[in-house]
Amino acid sequence: MTRHLAPRTIIILIMSALVAAQSVLSQLCTDSVCHFSLVIRRTKTMTHTRNLNGRRDTNSVKLRDDGRLELFSPLGNPAHPGKENVNGTLVPMEEVITTDGVQRNVITVNDMFPGPTIEVVEGAQVVVKVTNKLLTEATGIHWHGLHMRSTPYMDGVPYVTQCPIMPRESFVYRFNAEPAGTHFYHSHLRTQREDGLFGAFIVHRARSPIVPSIPVILHDWYHIEATPYWISNMFGLEHAGDGEYMLGAYERPFSHDGVKVSSRVFNSALINGRGRFGDNRAPLSTFMVPSGGHGNFRIIHVGPDYPFRFSVDQHELTVTASDGFDMTPRRVQSVIIYPGESYDVRINGTARPDLYWVRAETLRVGHCTKCYPYDEVVVVPDDVTEEVRAILRYQGVTADRDPTTTKRGCTNDNPCHVFNCPFAGYPEHLHTSCINMNDVEALALPSEGAGQSKATDRYAGHSRTTEAADVIEIFLNFNFAIGSSVNGRRFIGPTAPLHQNTTAATVPCDEELCLRSGCRCTHMIDIPYNQTIQLVMYNTFAPTSQTHHSVHIHGHAFQVVAMGYPSYNKTTGRYMQPNTDVKCKNDLWLCTDATWRDGPPLLNLINPPLKDTVLVPANGYTVVRFRSDNPGHWMLHCHNDQHMNEGMALVLREAADRHPPPPAGFPTCGDFTWSSEQYQSALDGGGPAVPPGPPDVQTTCTAPDLQVIALSAVGGAVVMAATLAAAIYCAINRKKAASPPAVTVAADAVPLKSNVGDA
Repeated sequence: MTRHLAPRTIIILIMSALVAAQSVLSQLCTDSVCHFSLVIRRTKTMTHTRNLNGRRDTNSVKLRDDGRLELFSPLGNPAHPGKENVNGTLVPMEEVITTDGVQRNVITVNDMFPGPTIEVVEGAQVVVKVTNKLLTEATGIHWHGLHMRSTPYMDGVPYVTQCPIMPRESFVYRFNAEPAGTHFYHSHLRTQREDGLFGAFIVHRARSPIVPSIPVILHDWYHIEATPYWISNMFGLEHAGDGEYMLGAYERPFSHDGVKVSSRVFNSALINGRGRFGDNRAPLSTFMVPSGGHGNFRIIHVGPDYPFRFSVDQHELTVTASDGFDMTPRRVQSVIIYPGESYDVRINGTARPDLYWVRAETLRVGHCTKCYPYDEVVVVPDDVTEEVRAILRYQGVTADRDPTTTKRGCTNDNPCHVFNCPFAGYPEHLHTSCINMNDVEALALPSEGAGQSKATDRYAGHSRTTEAADVIEIFLNFNFAIGSSVNGRRFIGPTAPLHQNTTAATVPCDEELCLRSGCRCTHMIDIPYNQTIQLVMYNTFAPTSQTHHSVHIHGHAFQVVAMGYPSYNKTTGRYMQPNTDVKCKNDLWLCTDATWRDGPPLLNLINPPLKDTVLVPANGYTVVRFRSDNPGHWMLHCHNDQHMNEGMALVLREAADRHPPPPAGFPTCGDFTWSSEQYQSALDGGGPAVPPGPPDVQTTCTAPDLQVIALSAVGGAVVMAATLAAAIYCAINRKKAASPPAVTVAADAVPLKSNVGDA
């Protein structure tokens, strides 16, 4: 494993109160400056590399019926010396990336899958050198949940905050570790997260003891790699494919509320890089807890699509934090987690010492027999279970078998409580109740000097004192009227980072067209400095709102101050009517302009929970607040890969006149063209044609100060004239760069209503 660590960095396997036999290697640094190195490359699962007579020998691995792993090579013949005795050789499972036992190509970080967990202390300066050893792909790393205050260029979104890291190149990220909590890192370039480019990022609270814990990295997993899947995606933004890997309408899974779970074929899922496909015996992740003690899980959903309900057989979970922010603890039977979310949970080892199943199940309960219109869907239960399992092992119990446990029953006398439901409730006969995010309170602030999070400090008491005049309210529609979009705009990404010339790098939004019929453009919303921004994210108008979304905002944590759900049938759990609190001001089908029907709902302004990724329920809405005190270009998008890459995203251009300058020598990129005159000049040996100017004066403009450098000694009058001309030229260009791009190009046409599918 490649690593570059600070002098007093500690390398540990988290093996204290909670131990994983399949551990995620953790790099813990307690210094004020922490150095890490991440090397990105592709490899193949179910292969093993060994040292054979001083050379590296790599072979495929076969999974035996008893779960053991043996080498296999088709080259075992005299023409390939050294391969004669390969077949049948047993290898340790710890030395193989097994995933679910099916071989496919993956992306690794430091030759690990998932990538190594980075652990630091709040306030540390984090330095991460990312080296791209992918064969033909660029990349970039987003630090999900880290706010990048004063360093927006380190947010890691290619073509928004930086140029992508090209193959064979490296890029050094440098930023402050805040806020404290459970976060993760992942590629933000198209679909690389789906192929494995991710890892946990833990920030421990300053001035507090480091509590042993273990990341539990959860994601849905597919046997087709991301690139061929996206080539065939029939809802692609730039090119619609044939839908080879998507489900037909009558095959799609539905949850009990009558809402579609996904359009994508479910293969399997993984916990800490391990799972099983079908009935195979691929190795699973194992977590150990001491009898009578407890263990702390940091559950992170890094996956692209399916949500999961996480539980441990015969055990209660105590949820203590969401997206890294402490909350009043809630005891529950299970937690529903969507892509981009994280939850800290505590598991008490009070059950009989044994092996217990850890389960993560999708929300599927059946399929539709009547699939359209969406408000008349008929869902029929089926026997299909889509899940991944791990093992909870009590200390002292031998792990030589699978658990035989079952989920705890939910009864009228002992009902099950489920945290983070995307719907209003479960059917009555299931004896299961929902705890929604708007039912949660942030943990009361500790006493002075007790080491609370800086992010918590920043939000303390803010909402309850905010005057209405200080609140800027923005309505954002997340339905599928024209496909994956926000306010009827499908996001076309820029071709160069937005701190460069945004006019040349973006597709402007034709506001009239967008409001009238929808559009495709580089959707940006300007927000002023140091205001309370209230986002009303709604998804309320059937038939175009039939999927729940998990929406992530870069650069900020936000307060969840209200959520609205549709009316539902308590007997069946099925939704009946969309929530009516939001009213459309234009076409009901498109609804790109909205307001409150009878004024805003009751807002929770006393200790509302903090998050950075939140559910927007189908046929409902979520209201969040944050302070616009972090200038930069910040992505806002659905964390479902399919929705985001199909256009459900935008950029918040926050305090445009206050963006800090990028560091010296920061890479630039973008489109290139040159004129016939320049080409001819080059052929003639004169170099590119340039406008005439003072021969001995070079001018350089840098924000925020103008620097005019005289490179030769010339007459005073000439210098003064050249300096004045340069100052005027740079001032004009600085003004242009600071101003929003003019709307000069009409957005692309959108498909007709009858041709638009939902993703």
